Amino acid sequence: MSVNYYAFGPFPGGQPDGEGLHIGQSVAGQRFLFRAHPRQGLTTLADWLAFLGRPGTTIRSESGRDVTIHEMQETMTATSDRQGLPLRPRFRRGNEDRYLTSDGHAFDRREFC
Repeated sequence: MSVNYYAFGPFPGGQPDGEGLHIGQSVAGQRFLFRAHPRQGLTTLADWLAFLGRPGTTIRSESGRDVTIHEMQETMTATSDRQGLPLRPRFRRGNEDRYLTSDGHAFDRREFC
């Protein structure tokens, strides 16, 4: 099962009546896959954390549940599941739209759900 997360607030794509700015996707058994937004400077975990911590920003799962910045950070950085099993990486070679940051987080430049 996958869960997509979105940001809402005073920034392009964050309108409350829209879909929101896609943060990324959590999938059972796999590490978080970030959505890169190079035009907004969102290309690393640190960029996303700073962005999501700004006043007026709301984080919401695709089911409509509001998520705290602390919960989101835990989801983004998890390396094991609730049972303590290691999460598999979400990166495959040969895809020019995906990249790994120096701290090992997977990003995709394309839209995905």
